[in-house]
Amino acid sequence: MEKTPLIGRTLEKELFIKASPQRVFQALTTKEDLERWFLVNAEVDLRPGGAIRFEWGPSMVEVGKILVCEPPHRLSYSWEAFAAGSTTVTFELTRENAGTRLHLIHTGIGEGEDWDTYSTAVDSGWSAHLIDLTTWLETGTCPPPGPRKEARDREERA
Repeated sequence: MEKTPLIGRTLEKELFIKASPQRVFQALTTKEDLERWFLVNAEVDLRPGGAIRFEWGPSMVEVGKILVCEPPHRLSYSWEAFAAGSTTVTFELTRENAGTRLHLIHTGIGEGEDWDTYSTAVDSGWSAHLIDLTTWLETGTCPPPGPRKEARDREERA
């Protein structure tokens, strides 16, 4: 299996989900699943070079391209983080016992104040979204997708 090059800072998350690799891959790639646990609008052209567009809310959009698509074991795509450059998100799925070990690798996070802010937000965002993914796959329910609760709370206090 070819590895995604690691450039810049890297965030990694790993968790076990009581679902098959096929089901986890489906939840990471289909509009119907993505819009249940992750975001409010998903556009995915699931092939290498295919475009993605993920929308969490007004002015909260990520776009990119599929880099690697190896169902049900590996998915990698670029994210156009902001004007400073793009990052790469990779999911590696391994069958383990009665479920799947998910390894998330988010690479290409640069240096500087803007990147520090981005890294902090992405780190907490992935933690929360992966909990939602697990809950969705294991129970069939999860909080509504969109901006994380912490972001909504800050907006309500402002």
